[in-house]
Amino acid sequence: MNLEEMSNIMKETLGIRDNIVGVALFKKEEEIPKEIEIYEKPFRYCQMIQTARLKGESFLAHADYHECKGGASGLGLIDCPENIASGSLYFDKLQKCQSKEVGASISAAMPKLAPGSIVATYVAPLDKLIVNPDIVLFVGNALQARRISQAVLYKKGGRSTFDTAGIQSFCVDATASPLLKGDVNISLGCDGSARNANLDDNSLVVGIPFPMMEDICMVLKKHYQNWDAFMRGWQEAVKKEAIQG
Repeated sequence: MNLEEMSNIMKETLGIRDNIVGVALFKKEEEIPKEIEIYEKPFRYCQMIQTARLKGESFLAHADYHECKGGASGLGLIDCPENIASGSLYFDKLQKCQSKEVGASISAAMPKLAPGSIVATYVAPLDKLIVNPDIVLFVGNALQARRISQAVLYKKGGRSTFDTAGIQSFCVDATASPLLKGDVNISLGCDGSARNANLDDNSLVVGIPFPMMEDICMVLKKHYQNWDAFMRGWQEAVKKEAIQG
């Protein structure tokens, strides 16, 4: 199954109208295809994702062009900035916690790629990527996220566990976390992406490790209509009962 097929299945089965986004994280300069144009303007990672999603643009960015250093550190491009590691940013500036110590614990608990392990990020609509991504992301609603969770559990069973903090959504929650744990992660978004990248307050951000994509797409393609029919049928029965009662 190629990237275009995956993108089409995700859109058709989940009712997603915007682009599905793929992210490749390059560990060495020689891994980067020469035909990808380097983006040479400071930009936030969440803005790259949102622009790829909504406008179809692509971004190859080294550390110097990641405007948000918190995002860059979460993605393994740079060391974690001192004001984040110490908790100062979350306590003094953002007032997200009651002390610097609590802020430091929030930072320490974030799943981050090793500093310097990544030399550049490549963000593009999934069906336009010229290499396979490491992570596939989409912004959606609760039902769309639920269908992904159900597709994952269809074969392996068990339960899904999601890791989020309402901070560093696109970079940590939806990229670093699923890559490190090798499983889907669903994020509640963050105030930074809402402010800087216009993430809607009612949206979730879903990050999927690329090796899981083919199985997820196959399950969705085969079963989503039955799941929807079951759910819609129950809803219609409730409505009918309410009218008759």
